[in-house]
Amino acid sequence: MEAIMTDQTTDKHDEVSREKQPGAELILNSGPGSVAVLDLNTLRLHYCNSEFENVFGYSEDQIKHQDFTFRNLISDAQLERFMFQVEQVSDKKLSLSKYVVYRLNNSRGEERSYYLYLSPIKNYEHLFHLLIIPDLSEWSFPFSSFDGRELFLQQLQTEKFGSFEWMISSGRVFWSDTLYDIYEIERGTPVTRETVATYTHPEDARKGNIAVQRALDTTGNIDIEMKIITGKKNVKVVKVLAKIIKSETGEPVKLVGSIKDITTQKRIELDLKRKVEELNRSNKELEEFAYVASHDLQEPLRKISTFSDRLSEKYGELLTGEGTMYIERMMASADNMRNLINNLLEFSRVTRDKQPFEPIDLNFLMTRVKNELELVVEETGTSIQNSNLPVVDGALPQLVQLFTNIISNAIKFRKEGVQSVIKVYSEPVSELEAITHHLPTEQQYCKIVIEDNGIGFEEEYAQRIFQIFQRLHGKSEYPGSGIGLAICKRIVEHHNGVIYAEGVEGEGARFYIILPELQAQ
Repeated sequence: MEAIMTDQTTDKHDEVSREKQPGAELILNSGPGSVAVLDLNTLRLHYCNSEFENVFGYSEDQIKHQDFTFRNLISDAQLERFMFQVEQVSDKKLSLSKYVVYRLNNSRGEERSYYLYLSPIKNYEHLFHLLIIPDLSEWSFPFSSFDGRELFLQQLQTEKFGSFEWMISSGRVFWSDTLYDIYEIERGTPVTRETVATYTHPEDARKGNIAVQRALDTTGNIDIEMKIITGKKNVKVVKVLAKIIKSETGEPVKLVGSIKDITTQKRIELDLKRKVEELNRSNKELEEFAYVASHDLQEPLRKISTFSDRLSEKYGELLTGEGTMYIERMMASADNMRNLINNLLEFSRVTRDKQPFEPIDLNFLMTRVKNELELVVEETGTSIQNSNLPVVDGALPQLVQLFTNIISNAIKFRKEGVQSVIKVYSEPVSELEAITHHLPTEQQYCKIVIEDNGIGFEEEYAQRIFQIFQRLHGKSEYPGSGIGLAICKRIVEHHNGVIYAEGVEGEGARFYIILPELQAQ
């Protein structure tokens, strides 16, 4: 009975081949590509063209043999997905089967990647023209379909990456080989949505279900990170990127996606986060120590200053020239120590003080800074010029200190015999510049430039000048504690900005302050 049915089928195929269908000759003899007629009931192939014979090594007589079927070319795992795809074409849910990439074997057992296209033969149920085109991309094959390859391009990653397809109507899930490796289960094991759920970590099961349901309800995308428990009971973190493929009528047909093992990346991130937390805790402890130590040093310093003053007042006339010099040096050292302690306290207060941010008009701020520096400006004949400056969010006392410190430095390091001219102006900040300084690009920034014509500095010291206690000149030449610019850097960072400097020795310096116009809530 089986033989009779096969003969009848063969006769039917002969009839199909001889019938002059419009375009049939063109389809069967077109190139490039291998063409054959496929019967879905028996998976028999008929009437291959010459390209088919060249590519797969089977002649037309061989494929007409009763033992030869499409199974000779394709694995069982891929065949199941292929049949599902054919049903979509037959039911007109998808007008084309272009999202099909398969690995096919030739007569020599060699396997390659091909695109498969199907076209129903008019008036003959279950018969299709099958067009097979080589995939010339020469990529490795971690994909279960062309959709998976498209998603792969979005990720631009190759290691520990695989793709999947969930056929919604049947519940069947198709995995690429790499996914079996990621989940640490035997390759080729049948997979359904239910079996996938068994590997999802209990902590993330609800998150995964919500993401899938939301994608189905809105025909949207999935982009989540979640934990899985592999077949070998190892816990991994994976990145899931997926999207819904719809039919012509808008009905969700399948969910196609990619999964990447990011366990190592997450471990590095957690380790880095832990180290940053430890560093922040250490810095906080150092700040508290500096604050407490500096505060506690104030009392003995006051006593040294007080008794020095009394010695000078009561016994100054009795002291010789050398004794007077000792008293003067002791009092000067006490003053230097007091300035150093006050600067240390100021340095530690920058992040300790919880001053609220508010809109600050930098033009108003510059008026206040000029008033505070009025005496030294008059004594040195300095000219401070500022153009129209923007409004930024900030803590007013800290920003006043920031501008005061930098302008005071410019006055201190002026050139002898040349009028000191200090210019303050603003410039726009491009997106590229924000990226260069590792600033979030979703915010708007302003750049303030403070330019002077002083003694400048060599470019190699551009970073060093912002380090605490770092000096480029001796105390005898230029007095100071070496903390002023370190305080400026801390204030700018507290305002989520960036400060840097450029200098030319003997020609002057420029300080650049980049601040967000609005502080993120």
